[in-house]
Amino acid sequence: MTEPLYDIGEAREFAGGASVRVVRAGWFRPDAGGFFGVVPKPLWSRFTETDERGRLLCRLNLLLIEADGRRILVETGTGVRMEAKDREIKGVEGGDPTVALREVGEDPASIDFVIVSHLHYDHAGGMVAADGRPLFSNARYVVQRDDAEAAHGDELRVQGVMETEQLDAVRAAGQLAEVHGETELAVGVRVIRTGGHTRGSQAVLIGVEGGGDRAIFWGDLIPTRWQIPVRWTSAYDDYPIEAIEMRNTLVRQAAAEGWWCYFTHDPGALPIRIEDAGRGAYRAVEAP
Repeated sequence: MTEPLYDIGEAREFAGGASVRVVRAGWFRPDAGGFFGVVPKPLWSRFTETDERGRLLCRLNLLLIEADGRRILVETGTGVRMEAKDREIKGVEGGDPTVALREVGEDPASIDFVIVSHLHYDHAGGMVAADGRPLFSNARYVVQRDDAEAAHGDELRVQGVMETEQLDAVRAAGQLAEVHGETELAVGVRVIRTGGHTRGSQAVLIGVEGGGDRAIFWGDLIPTRWQIPVRWTSAYDDYPIEAIEMRNTLVRQAAAEGWWCYFTHDPGALPIRIEDAGRGAYRAVEAP
């Protein structure tokens, strides 16, 4: 692997003045069978390949957004609280969002909002430090109420797989901002509940309506460009039918309106656009 562990992309501006940079906070290697679910290997292997243990090489991508005088971080990576055995099994390298920010010259204390797309370990694992204190001391952590409730619910499928302890630590520190559905955090930056992957998964829309470039950060609704086919659900999608329907709606809009797309685990250059390929199919278009 020749790419740096930590990196930050060039800023791209969107309608309304929001500026976005990709912060690469490390790597991890999810199991390909879980990542692609029931999608046959001859289909997904056209886009990527696995290591000798059947794992994919994926990024832990964060977004750093500056808009309306606020600094917003999207996602927190895996953090530092994972056991060494789990890190080895999942191939985690790096993953601490504060280290990633400092490595690229950014101060974690300057963050006003931390958007957590959902409460799985590779997105919410870096909400708090090893001692349980929130890593972003001056930020409000934005989580959909549906996901917070699911973390404390009794559904067997989600038991032990959501970062409930970290969520509670952020709540106890008075830094949790539970939102319900679409919510604007700054001019040109809003979260929307997508569901599908988890009960309260959320995406981030960037840019104001009515002219100029706009963008979307998909969360795990579409974790990489490899999963643009809207019917390609993951084994980790708790509500696959809802995921397919929401993907279909948003991918169609993204292609029709030329949205730029940011993906949480894509190892390639970002952002990209999505193009209608006809007959209900879509494809990724690299930025010029």
